[in-house]
Amino acid sequence: MINKELEKRNIPDFFGNGEFAVSSADEWLEKKNGLKELFLREEYGFLPKKLTPSIKTETQGINFAGKAKWESIYFTFENEGKEHTVKTELILPANKKNIPVFLCVNFVPEIPNKYCPTEEIIDNGFGVFHFCYTDVSSDDTDFTNGLSGLFERSEENTDDFSKISIWSYMASACMDYLCTREEVDKNNVAIIGHSRLGKTALLTSALDERFILTCANESGCCGAAISRGKTKENESIKEITSVFPHWFCKNYFKYIDNIDATPFDQHMLLSMIAPRYLMVGGAIEDVWADNEGQLLACHMASYSWKLFGKHGLVAPEKEALCVNDAFLDGEVGFYLREGSHFFSRYDWNVYMKKFKEIIKRDI
Repeated sequence: MINKELEKRNIPDFFGNGEFAVSSADEWLEKKNGLKELFLREEYGFLPKKLTPSIKTETQGINFAGKAKWESIYFTFENEGKEHTVKTELILPANKKNIPVFLCVNFVPEIPNKYCPTEEIIDNGFGVFHFCYTDVSSDDTDFTNGLSGLFERSEENTDDFSKISIWSYMASACMDYLCTREEVDKNNVAIIGHSRLGKTALLTSALDERFILTCANESGCCGAAISRGKTKENESIKEITSVFPHWFCKNYFKYIDNIDATPFDQHMLLSMIAPRYLMVGGAIEDVWADNEGQLLACHMASYSWKLFGKHGLVAPEKEALCVNDAFLDGEVGFYLREGSHFFSRYDWNVYMKKFKEIIKRDI
């Protein structure tokens, strides 16, 4: 199936020739900053200047039958006389040290919620640091509200930040905070998100190398899926930018009717996560997210893992993707579950199992 997709999609060998041709890990590390700049300039927009927020902590006490400590953490950002506060939730197993943590970028402010089975996460030995993306900035074309409203964004600048990049900005600020907590294992923090927030997780980890594991659940078009060679059933750049133009910088719109002109494809975003760990999840009914394109991106991105002497994706060549396919042995994992577009407990269990394997200790 992978070889058939490669032939059908006609994807340039960006790593084999041209600006990003590399043959060693050292060459890759030298050129990776240029690739980061390319994605920011041409797709997601450059992030604003870094602000150091003031932090206020509100203890919610011991929760989940006494198994966890729950704190609400308020991040207040100030810039040029304006300020914005983002409420986050940090839930850690009680009386534990060296706690591995999932940073969860989520759709709703409440926790627990249908997308984040908090007690199950705690029972598996993990902490969870949670924030709602619209508490950072609204999911629309209004850049004057929330955190995005603290920064000047010009309509003339075609590479100014997008909503995906401002959500990513907050995720890295959360990682800064986690690094100050003595109970947290700073070397074992994962970032996780679903759909548009899976795209956010991928961008964040590509830019911020402190995340050991990236979990992109059904992130699809402009996330983990290859952009070239889509079928009519798959979401395209033209379709996604017509409905969600605010997710991208203005430069990206020049590729709407000319995808072959893009000097990259999404596997190159995934490649910047190497040599750390990446998990990509799909659902059999979620044809819109292009499951074949997500698997193909994992396969093509694995080139960068192999430069470091790693495996990347370990998957057999087969005729077609099937429900319950799971290729989880390498540093890059892909699986395809039953059902539709959703962030389910099944997904969380796959990601938690992989995280345990990475840590290789009893938690």
